[in-house]
This record gives sequence, C-alpha cells and structure tokens, in this order.
Amino acid sequence: MNKQNKNTTPETSEEWPSRILIVEDDPDILQFMSKVLITLGITPTLAEDGQDAIDKLTAGPFPLVFTDMNMPHIDGMQLILHIRDHYPGTDVIAMTGYSEKYGLIDVIRAGAADYMTKPFTLNEIKAKIRRVTRERALLQGLQQEIAKQHLCERDLSREKNTLLEQVQQQKKELLEANTALRIMLRQRDIEKNELVSSFTNRFLNDIAPYLEKLQQPPLQEVQKHYLDILTINLESIFNPDRRGRTFNHTPFTEAEVRVINLIKQKKTSKEIAVLLQVSTGTIRTHRENIRKKLQITNNKRSLYKTLLSIP
Repeated sequence: MNKQNKNTTPETSEEWPSRILIVEDDPDILQFMSKVLITLGITPTLAEDGQDAIDKLTAGPFPLVFTDMNMPHIDGMQLILHIRDHYPGTDVIAMTGYSEKYGLIDVIRAGAADYMTKPFTLNEIKAKIRRVTRERALLQGLQQEIAKQHLCERDLSREKNTLLEQVQQQKKELLEANTALRIMLRQRDIEKNELVSSFTNRFLNDIAPYLEKLQQPPLQEVQKHYLDILTINLESIFNPDRRGRTFNHTPFTEAEVRVINLIKQKKTSKEIAVLLQVSTGTIRTHRENIRKKLQITNNKRSLYKTLLSIP
C-alpha cells in the first residue's frame, strides 16, 4: 500500500506545464499517457484524432501537446504544422512507431520540439516534459531579456534625441547671442567713433585756437614749456597714433616715465630739470638709468629715436 501511494502521489517538486493535450487514436496509449500525467499532478486533456485536437486548441491553447503521427483524416504532421502556424507558444512532442513514415528530422523541421518512439516509459515521458519545459522557460527568459534590451535601446535613443535637441537649441541660442553681441560691439564702435569725432571737433574748435593764442609772447620760459606739455598731451589724447604720445612701459619708475615723455617731446636735460624742478644732474642720472634699462649704454644710439621706436 505504501509503495502504491508513493507511485501515485503527484510530483510537485518540479514546475510542470499547467495544461497538456494528448492526441492519440489508440485508446490504450491514450489512457497510459493520461495516468502518467496524473502522477505528475497534471490533469490532461485527451483528443482521439487531429480534428478533435484542433477543436480543443480553439477552446484554449496548451503549453505542451503530445501527438501521435499516424492518425486518420488529419495526421500528426498536419497537426504540428497547424500548431506552428496558429499557436507559436505551444510546444509539440511527436509520438511515432518505428515503422511509421515520419522520422525525427521530419517532425523537427515541421516545428516539433522533440520526438518519442513507441513504446516509451514513464521516465522517458518525464524527461521529455522536463527538457521541453526548461527550454521553453529559457526561451521566454531570453525573449524577456531581448524585450528589456529593446526598451533600453528605445529609452537610450529617446535620451539621445533629447540631448541632440538640447544641443541644437543651445547652439541656436549661442548663435543668436553671438549675433546680438556683434551688433552691440559694432554699435559701441560706432558710438565710440562718434564720441572721438565729437571731442576732436571740440578740441579743434574750442581749445586749439586758444592754445595758439597762449603761445604769443610775452611768456616766461617755464610757462612756455608747460604750455608745450599741455598742448602735446591734449593732442595725444585726441590723436592716440601721434608719435609723441605718452610713455608708460615697465620696468621704468614713475620719475623715469616723466623724463621719457619729455625726452620724446625733444626737451633737453636742462629744460626737463626746470619743468620737473630738479637738478640737471638728477636728469642726467635718470637718462643713464633709462639707457641701461633699454640696453643702449655702450653705443651711440639716440635715446630719443630709441624711445620713439618703442610701441
């Protein structure tokens, strides 16, 4: 009794298909297959021929179908082709005898997942179900992974398109900003030129004539020198390209810069001393220091011409 209970207890340790259709025109084999599936915890659906199987498939597809190959009207090969075309989620295991016309290669090409030769044992049936079920699970898992991959690729493509759109928008905004900046800079140049022109005209019309009148004697020597400096500096403001423009280069000291600017105005050491209210010797010392910094102490090169050549 215990042995009988052990053999008839459903095997629930494995994940068997929930529904299995058995198609067989031999009642003995049909009952044998039914009992085997019941021992596995599966309630089978039985069909006596191909047409009966098609009708039952119409009522609801099955994960797995066992079908005999040699049946009247609609044989097993026709049933396999029908399942392949209409129920791609259904696996088929073909059952055939040695003498039948369909072999392993025929049924596999038609779309069957596996093949059993009659007669077969309980363990062989279990092994076939196990293998087909696992392969189906692996296939479904692979399909899910492929579907996930496609979703990821679609999301990446969308993100890529979004980034490209953002880049294009930023590029457009930068081009617009650059255009606006160029217009602003051009407008500023125009305004600057207009301002320079206005100041130059005012200098020529409102200041220069009076400077000329101030040049008329009687003037003291110091006054004349200061007037010359004032005239040259004003001209350098309104004409920056004038060669006599002020000098402002390092590494000269502030006092040396003042001396340099007066030298460029062709003032002598004595005149510079009077204007800066220092001794002539001090001016000579400044001139020597300037020559040293310009590296022209050991030649007869003109300090005046050297200073004018400096941009």
